[in-house]
Amino acid sequence: MSDLFELLAQVEPERGPWILVTMVAAEGSTYRTPGAHLLLNAEGYSGMLSGGCLEAEVMARCQPLLQGKVPFLAMEIDTRRLLGCHGQIGLVAETLPPDLVNVVTEAREQRQKRTLYTSMPGPGWLPTSITPRDNAFEHDLEPSLRLLVFGSGPGVPPLLRMAEVLGWESKQLVLAGDPAVPLRPQADWTVLPSAVSVARQVDERTVCIVMNHHVGRDTETLLALWNTSTPFLGMLGSRRRRDEILERIAWSVDLDSRVLHAPVGIELGAEGAAAIALEICAQIQREVAGAGSARQDLRSSLAV
Repeated sequence: MSDLFELLAQVEPERGPWILVTMVAAEGSTYRTPGAHLLLNAEGYSGMLSGGCLEAEVMARCQPLLQGKVPFLAMEIDTRRLLGCHGQIGLVAETLPPDLVNVVTEAREQRQKRTLYTSMPGPGWLPTSITPRDNAFEHDLEPSLRLLVFGSGPGVPPLLRMAEVLGWESKQLVLAGDPAVPLRPQADWTVLPSAVSVARQVDERTVCIVMNHHVGRDTETLLALWNTSTPFLGMLGSRRRRDEILERIAWSVDLDSRVLHAPVGIELGAEGAAAIALEICAQIQREVAGAGSARQDLRSSLAV
């Protein structure tokens, strides 16, 4: 779970002590899944273990930790009794390990995956760390989802704003050959000499949306991204235009080696840039989270 990236960035030692709460078990109807976190101090809390129903209760139970009376606490909360939500969760709360902030910061900066081990309460209990151990709950810390949007059109800003709301990293990339570059350059644009120059930055947590609105630039961008490890490659435009571009790149790549989401976005009856951005983000979320039960995207297979 990548919520620790955001949570631990808020840590200011002088405002401590800080308490880290990790969900280690869940049964029935629960808002979050095991691996979710809550960070708190005497002033309040950040993060979510529920829809806002349980956090105050958890903070109240953590008072012995905040007062330095114990190093850790185990909690079981029955939401059926408290809230009628028909679920149960298990939590481990601990004084924030000093070295964990550095581990998480390094992983965030280098976009590296880390596995954290939270010891279950009992003899020999140890703080959460990256050191494997017996009787521990394992939870992955993954790089934040990053969105790269290729294009200079008016549909890009709403997509970037929506990505920001979702907590994704995002960047707008514009090819140097785009006529908008000399006419209306923007300070937040990253201008690329070619699409190939960004391919090496693409990893398994980087999704790419091509919306240059130009057959040549879209072709160049797809060629550069096709064999990268991106889990989601989407392109805005009509099916006819998609097929034309795929015919152009078929001589250089294996079209069956990946899914191209084109036209990109879940069909929600969108009208206008903001609604189209919603369609795109919804499809990205569904696919990256593995929640799509029936794929409606065409796996590229053209006879050439």
